[in-house]
Amino acid sequence: MKEALELFNNYYDKFDKTLWGVYMKYDHTFRVVDYAKKIARSINLNDEDYDLACKCALFHDIARFKQWQEYNTFEDKLSFDHGDEGYNILKELGVDDEIILTSTKYHNKYAVETNDERTLMFCNITRDADKLDIMMKQNKECNDEEFILPEDIIESFRNNKLTYNKIETESSDVCNILRCVAFIFDINFKESFKIIKETDIVNKKFDVILEKFDNEIIRELKQICNEYIDERVSD
Repeated sequence: MKEALELFNNYYDKFDKTLWGVYMKYDHTFRVVDYAKKIARSINLNDEDYDLACKCALFHDIARFKQWQEYNTFEDKLSFDHGDEGYNILKELGVDDEIILTSTKYHNKYAVETNDERTLMFCNITRDADKLDIMMKQNKECNDEEFILPEDIIESFRNNKLTYNKIETESSDVCNILRCVAFIFDINFKESFKIIKETDIVNKKFDVILEKFDNEIIRELKQICNEYIDERVSD
């Protein structure tokens, strides 16, 4: 891990740390590493695999520094796919571990494309850790003036499915909060669900909406999520 940290920090040092997006993603990276450590411990990985899980988390967002400094955005559609670009950056830096490369490439995709169970495990640790930090840190306000909720988002909750990322500039806070909450349907490890339950983060996000809009559908989706989390924690 020491060599990986040196490689990561040397790359990070090339960017302007006074830029909000650059230092924010640096902090995000190490919170994701901490979540990955908790997940890795919970499934009793050996020392070598524990170290590998940490490396995957460390490198997952390496393209974000370039994305913010060059494009002043974290929207991939306005710049580049940061998973794909992260893969390319790591290759240029001499990283040749296919599990690290694949975890970086697919951490932000709707699904992981691999038939190798070991690779999938490390990808899922990274994806869980990343989603946990996003859930904890983002989408905490609802400033919508009117309640708008597309049917596809409602159906994704009813079917326990991750929503597709259709976030546009004009997206409502309600939609953005719910897309974030729907991350639970792509969470893989019991430890991740324990963290979600212990922090009560899902109820907190629903309550942000309910404080603004006392809506029956939102209460239904909240119940669906709580039942799903309880089931996964008790598995």
